[in-house]
Amino acid sequence: MAALRRPEFSTRLTEALGAEVEVTLIDRAEAFVFVYAVGDVTSVGTAKAGVFAEGAARVVADQLIARIRGADVPAGYDGTGSCYIEFGRHEVARVDVDFFSMPGHPIGAFTPPTALIAAEKVLFASSRRARWFG
Repeated sequence: MAALRRPEFSTRLTEALGAEVEVTLIDRAEAFVFVYAVGDVTSVGTAKAGVFAEGAARVVADQLIARIRGADVPAGYDGTGSCYIEFGRHEVARVDVDFFSMPGHPIGAFTPPTALIAAEKVLFASSRRARWFG
């Protein structure tokens, strides 16, 4: 497996500023207006999984739209998401995680493998493919 590393643009920005660009729970770079980040490059404190980046991206989009329209900016990302766990033989479980309700202590609920969860995962994957790739 390839080693994880920061994207080049993030490294260049950090070097140019002479400091890390910390991203707050509202997915906004603390010291910079209109600098937003989502996903693995952030320091918001969630797992590095696509479902969390997707949730944060949705919040960033809503916040940007509100700012452009001069409306009240909605609350930041809530740090929640679900991950599917495959056990083979069409057995799929789900873990629902909340990273922010108890700072420093993520909480979660495990749903054991069922046919319903397996079908939910198929729907989840197909809806993302349709949205992202048409």
